Amino acid sequence: MADKKTKSDYKTILVDRSDNGLVVITLNRPEMANAVNTDMGLELLDVWTDLVRNSDGLRCVVFTGAGNDAFCGGGDMKQRKGMDTYAWRHQHQIFEEALRAMMECPIPVIAAVNGKAVGGGLEMTLAADFAYGVDSAQLWFPETSIGILPGVGGTTLLPRIVGERRANEIIFTAKPISAAEALEWGIFNRVCSAKDLMPTVMAVAEGIIENAPLAVVQAKKAIHEGMQMDQRTALRFEYEAYNRLTNTQDRVEGTNAWNEKRKPVFKGC
Repeated sequence: MADKKTKSDYKTILVDRSDNGLVVITLNRPEMANAVNTDMGLELLDVWTDLVRNSDGLRCVVFTGAGNDAFCGGGDMKQRKGMDTYAWRHQHQIFEEALRAMMECPIPVIAAVNGKAVGGGLEMTLAADFAYGVDSAQLWFPETSIGILPGVGGTTLLPRIVGERRANEIIFTAKPISAAEALEWGIFNRVCSAKDLMPTVMAVAEGIIENAPLAVVQAKKAIHEGMQMDQRTALRFEYEAYNRLTNTQDRVEGTNAWNEKRKPVFKGC
């Protein structure tokens, strides 16, 4: 892997950027199960917004949690104790904006779920382009057991992935599901042992990085936007995305490399 460049001025997250375009974001409050407090919400909003605005040269994001127990334990309930309605809503707005910025990231985002994913942690898992999980992971939305609902994308994203009836059960019961169930139901793309999770995810990320960056970005846009459209409109959008790529140097390079039986050298132009 290329040498890393690290932004260290965050307090609750780590952001490592490699010369090859890989970005690794790590939730870094392991002593609190990587629960999201206001500071972490603001820092996530900052880093995702930066990726949306300044993605040139970047190819893929891996999103994980520090430690071996938790990807993210959801909102920091200790901080929320005693919050009045205004403070609660203000904090929640930060979380909403952070997740929205995450979903607007133009390059692929892979969640490496290294432990339990609770509440907002599960919502961030769902918001990634795809997710790999450790075999011991448990995932759940406890919100209905404490008087709220999964309100940072949970009721919107979960039924789109697992179907309405399973989403109803998960949210209404507030009970955990296992990594095996998450795999069967489409939340996880693959389940790995703890020692294999990050090497597996990093290998997948490296494979994405080797592909033509403009093509990957346009493919992500076509899939995500197309899912919100009727089929006829989505097909037109796909054709437009395809045609944008025909006038690129990478398309010429890819075709030449294929015919010359060599590995292409893509430049993102």
